[in-house]
Amino acid sequence: MPPPGFEPGSPARKASMIDRTTPKGHFLNDRKFPFKCCDNFPVKGRLGNTYKASILDINMPIKENLFNEIVKKGYQEVNGNKVYDLSNREFLYLNEDLARSFLAARAHPRYKEIIVNKELELIKDHVNETLGEEMNEEAFNLIDIGCGDGTKAKAFLEALKTDQKVKFCPTNVNEYLVNLAMENVKGAGFENVVGYKGVVSGFDCTDEVSSEIRSSDFRRNVLLLLGSVLASYDINDYLFNLTQAMLPGDYLIIGNGIRKGERFDNVDNYKHPGFNKWFGHLMTGIGFEEDEVEYDARFANDRVEGFYKVKKDKEIEHEGKKIEFKQGDEIVVAGLHKYYETELEKFCKMYFSEVKLYKDKDEEYSLVFCKK
Repeated sequence: MPPPGFEPGSPARKASMIDRTTPKGHFLNDRKFPFKCCDNFPVKGRLGNTYKASILDINMPIKENLFNEIVKKGYQEVNGNKVYDLSNREFLYLNEDLARSFLAARAHPRYKEIIVNKELELIKDHVNETLGEEMNEEAFNLIDIGCGDGTKAKAFLEALKTDQKVKFCPTNVNEYLVNLAMENVKGAGFENVVGYKGVVSGFDCTDEVSSEIRSSDFRRNVLLLLGSVLASYDINDYLFNLTQAMLPGDYLIIGNGIRKGERFDNVDNYKHPGFNKWFGHLMTGIGFEEDEVEYDARFANDRVEGFYKVKKDKEIEHEGKKIEFKQGDEIVVAGLHKYYETELEKFCKMYFSEVKLYKDKDEEYSLVFCKK
C-alpha cells in the first residue's frame, strides 16, 4: 500500500506526481526527465530543475525502457549464444511492482542476514564514533541515494548522537520508495530532523541533486550510498562524478560487499528465490512468461551477475521492432562488483582526503566513511 495520505487519487499524491512530459529530439542516453523535489512533508509537488538520465528514462513504460536498452547495447556472443546486458541498477526499482518486490526480498531472513543486518550493525557500531563530534558543528542534509524504505537512514540518525538540525533527502527513481522513506523517517519522531526533500531522480544524477539541495541553512551534505549501490557502477566514474558537487567537510558513507581469499565463493547467496521474485518483473516487463526463462547467478567479468537463461525461442515486438531470443540466450539483469578491502580503500582515497573502512566480523561487508 502507498504511505498514508498518498493513496491513488488523494490530493497529496496528485500534488506530488511527476510531470510526465519528456523533451523531444534527444537520443535515449541524452534524454532528460523532470527532477522532482518535495519540500518538507507531505509532498508539495514543487518541480525542480531538469536533469539527465544516462540510460533510464523514468517517464517511459517499463517495456519501452528495457526494449530500448537491449536495442542500444546489442549483445555479445558466448559459446554460440547471445548474452544481453540489462544490469542497470535503476531498472530494479522502475515501477511499484519492482519496488515492492525489492522490499520483500530485503525482508527475507537470508537477505537480511547477508546484507541488511551486517550494514545496520556497522552503522550502529561506528557512525557516532566516526562522525558524532564533527556532526555537532553545523546543520546538514542527509541524502539517502537509492533509498529503500528509510530503515537505514533511521538507523544512521539513531546512532548519530547530535542535536544539530538535519534535512532528510531520500532519492530514488521510484516515487513510491521516496515517499515511503520520508514517511517512515518522519514517523520515527526525530526532533532534530526539521525538513524533508524527497527527490525522484536517477542514481547517476546525485552530483546535481547534491548541489540543488545545499542551502545557506544546510551547507554540509552527508550522503548515504548503502546497500551495495556503488557495486553496480564503474567505481572510478561514479566517485569522480559524485565528488564534483561535494565541498570540503562533506561526507560520503558507502556500504559495500568485500571479497577475501583467491576467488569469490558465496555466489549461492545470490541464487536465492527471493532475487528471482524481484528480478523476474524485468522479464515479464519485457514480454516473457515466467516459465520461459530460468534465473541463476554466477561470478563473471569481475562481478556477481544475476541472469536469466531463455528456455524456448521467443520473439518480442515493440512499436514495430522485433528481437528474436533463442533457447540458451542469456539476459543479465544485475551486476555487483566485489572488491578486496585494500582495493576499495585505494579507490576511495583517490577522491577523498580522509577514508576510514570498517568491516563486519565475517569480513564480507564494509562501511566506508569518506570525507572530502
